[in-house]
Amino acid sequence: MSGKERSLLKIILKNFIATLKPTRHKLIGEDYFGTKYYEIERPNSTRKYPPRYFVPVNENDHSQEVPVEWQAWLRYRRKDPPTKEEIEENYKLQMLKKQNAAEIEAKYSNNKIKEVKLTSEGEYKPFPTYDDYINQDYKVKYSKQNDKKAKCK
Repeated sequence: MSGKERSLLKIILKNFIATLKPTRHKLIGEDYFGTKYYEIERPNSTRKYPPRYFVPVNENDHSQEVPVEWQAWLRYRRKDPPTKEEIEENYKLQMLKKQNAAEIEAKYSNNKIKEVKLTSEGEYKPFPTYDDYINQDYKVKYSKQNDKKAKCK
């Protein structure tokens, strides 16, 4: 027989004491909005990953953006949290793309207005209409069907 046996009372007491101890919330990092990201350390837990969460600057604002790098870390898509250099590099790239998009839109916005005025002939049409596909007898057929249904009732 094995020398070490399980004691049910000992296990219950150990788990009870573990629940009374406060959990450690380790600050992992902060993004450029000021949102702080935490990880809860649980050494004796059976969970594969430690719980992760964030505390926004404005707790009443539920529509606050979370950067992509931090979202990936929160959802366990990446093991290590993003570094400040990585966040800064991605932020600069994001601002450059926004600036380029604004320049392209300003460059081609005048051309679109001219094209629309030339093709629209003063009237807005959401989709093309063709005379070949217009059903001229539709109203007549529809009214006859309604008359038959009304007589049956």
